[in-house]
Amino acid sequence: MPASKNRASVTLSRAVYADLFAALRRSASAPNRKVVYLPGNHDAEAWWNREIRNELEMAGLVHELALSYCASFESDPERVIYCEHGNQFDPANTIRDYDDPLDTPLGEHIVTYVLPHLPTGWETEGGNLRAIDRVFPLSIIPEWLAGRLFYQVATQTVRWLLLPLVVLFAVHAILEDGGSVGALLVELVYDIGVLLLIFAVFLFVAARATNRVIRASTSRVPGDAEHELIRGRLEAGEPPPLRDSPTSQIAAFVSGHTHAPSLTHFEAPSGERGALVNSGCWLRQLQPVAGRLGAPPVFVSRYVQTHVRVYRANGATQVELWEHPRPSPRQLRVVERLAVVGRLPAEPEYGASPRVRQRIAIERRQARRSAVKRQVLRIRGTTGLDGSPMWDKRTPSRPGPRHAGSAGVAAGWVALASAHSRAKSATSSQPSCAGRRCARPSYSLTSVMVFDL
Repeated sequence: MPASKNRASVTLSRAVYADLFAALRRSASAPNRKVVYLPGNHDAEAWWNREIRNELEMAGLVHELALSYCASFESDPERVIYCEHGNQFDPANTIRDYDDPLDTPLGEHIVTYVLPHLPTGWETEGGNLRAIDRVFPLSIIPEWLAGRLFYQVATQTVRWLLLPLVVLFAVHAILEDGGSVGALLVELVYDIGVLLLIFAVFLFVAARATNRVIRASTSRVPGDAEHELIRGRLEAGEPPPLRDSPTSQIAAFVSGHTHAPSLTHFEAPSGERGALVNSGCWLRQLQPVAGRLGAPPVFVSRYVQTHVRVYRANGATQVELWEHPRPSPRQLRVVERLAVVGRLPAEPEYGASPRVRQRIAIERRQARRSAVKRQVLRIRGTTGLDGSPMWDKRTPSRPGPRHAGSAGVAAGWVALASAHSRAKSATSSQPSCAGRRCARPSYSLTSVMVFDL
């Protein structure tokens, strides 16, 4: 890398990312918009490297950097919306000191030094190892490898053994049999039937062996427990990893990292309910589809493009998980298509509009009703990776409840917030944060949106 360049400037100059950064720049420059970058395990350098931080700010992509952020509504000041990347709940990707350039977790070394050098070519097609970074959660990688190897062996057996034998039987029967055409056909059907039966027995035994390998590997590979770790910490009243003390109850905990979008409830020690939400990702994934007749699962390509929106309406904190449908090309072998015939999920249409995938309203046990009326304002000129609108922005028709919080953007994790332009001073109801490690705003917010890119 040239001495005058850094990782941020090199990435920004790549033509393949031009549309993405243009959309982020338009969004960041929109009126009453604040963007905060929340680094994670893959981009911690953005926190300790001042050059990268300055590059992103000068490019008009980022207004502020923080490791976490918290926001509270003036109508419910005791409860906060808290957000961090989520890698601190993953032992293989935990960073103990973000200010230390040498503190790099094991997962970062695997992504940086192992995955780019995995073998490719037809001889590794069964494992298709270069696509391993599209398999989520990571605990099902053994299942993916075993399944791919099974279908590769089945395909090669059909191509190089079954079909040549069928042709050989047919030619032999034609050359040797001098009888009638009917007798010839009967002999061919019998011989090919016996051959197909032997092949079916072979596939049955191979499928059983593959499933045993999958079950044994799954029992030895630890599952992705980040979601339950977060839930356990919240329900025990313990502070998040990147927050000093639980000064306020959390109404919504937003994280990413696992690339698995979800939205569920949790119950705080006080009995109040909260939302536990994962923002998902903006990637193409390989997801399993159960095979028929005991066949191993087939991993099918699917775009997962989701984001989270949090706002106040009807006296409650509304938490929404949005989905941006996009069709994904599927390159499956004939054997794989036969194994999952009738089970492949339907593909969305091109140009499909973003939609709410799941919604939760968080109300206090003694909820105060809000008289704020809301209207829809479509944000134009901001597009997703597929060129479709990224979202339909909702804002109050007049200044609504005040947030004491901020929003964030990460190279891997993005959150956007709309803010009223008039400045506000910090109040005692705001959560305490240690400097810039936790973003604390001095303005009013109308909503928060979180993306994991």
